[in-house]
Amino acid sequence: SSRPQNQQIVFYSKVPRGFKNTQKKENIGFTGYIFLIVPATTFCLGVWQFNRRRWKIDKIAELENKVKLAAPDLFPENLASVSEEEYTKYKVRGHFDHTQEIFIGPRSLLSDDGGTRGFGLISTGEKVGYHVITPFQVENGPRILINRGWIPRTMLDPRTRAEGQIQGTVDLVGMLRNDEETLAMVPKNQVEKDTWFSRDIGALASRLHTQKIFLDLDLQSSVYAAERGGP
Repeated sequence: SSRPQNQQIVFYSKVPRGFKNTQKKENIGFTGYIFLIVPATTFCLGVWQFNRRRWKIDKIAELENKVKLAAPDLFPENLASVSEEEYTKYKVRGHFDHTQEIFIGPRSLLSDDGGTRGFGLISTGEKVGYHVITPFQVENGPRILINRGWIPRTMLDPRTRAEGQIQGTVDLVGMLRNDEETLAMVPKNQVEKDTWFSRDIGALASRLHTQKIFLDLDLQSSVYAAERGGP
């Protein structure tokens, strides 16, 4: 049968007329975001700590090889040939200029295994002192800076360690060092007062009229002076 032309099709809804859906999407809020962020942050920190630990282990192994196992190189006649790699070991011959000393500190005395005692050069009951920086004239070469080691603060006067002020030509082994990275809490050096808290090689070289080359003496090179009360 045919549908009448004027018949309308009506659609019915089960929702009452005028009804509005007042239900809002749930907002997890600030606390919810915290619970999402914290696990992700913890994971990232864990990965960072693992990678940093791996880096430190590799760095310690590298320093172990450089400091304890590697044979020292002869100090080059040409300054341009001096390595830029920190902890490179050099053997030098020359003499100290004990008329000019600079003290960097205060510093704790470290043992040779890295414990809290100092550069490992003198063993005393005192645990706070200074590193003694002395100009060193390389035989037929430049004037450089050498950290002779640690002394207690009661021995800042050279007269208290006169026998340790080695005179004449000596053969030494030292490790090349760079400028010291310091924390924000470390005071700035007061060059005009000769008060030094950190190793600033450029400033030290300018003050003592040397080349910008700084060596830390190794333990064996320090024994003779240390046994006589000096650094």
